[in-house]
Amino acid sequence: MSERDLIQELKSTIKDFADEKDDLLKTIKQKESRIKTIMIKLEHATQDVQSVGHKIEDQNKEIAKLRAKLETKEKLLEDALSKLKDVYEEETEEENNEDNDTDKNDS
Repeated sequence: MSERDLIQELKSTIKDFADEKDDLLKTIKQKESRIKTIMIKLEHATQDVQSVGHKIEDQNKEIAKLRAKLETKEKLLEDALSKLKDVYEEETEEENNEDNDTDKNDS
C-alpha cells in the first residue's frame, strides 16, 4: 500500500470513529433523557406513597378515636342497663313486699 492509500484509510477510519462517537453521544443523550423522565416518575410515585402513608396514618388515628368513643359509649350503656336492672329489681322486690304485706293484712 502506498502512503496515500494509508492516509486515505486512516482518514476513513477517523471518520468512522467520529460517526460512531456522534451516534454514541446521541444514544447517551437519549438514555439520559429517559433516566431523567424515570427519575421524575419515581419522585412522583414516592410522593404518592408518602401521601397515602399520611392518609392511612390519619385514618388509623380516626379509627382509634372512634373505637375509644365506642368503648366509652358501650361502658355507659352497660352502666345504664345495670342501673335499670337494679331499679327494676328494687321495684319488683317492693311490689312483692307490698303484696306480701297486703296478703298478711287480709289474713
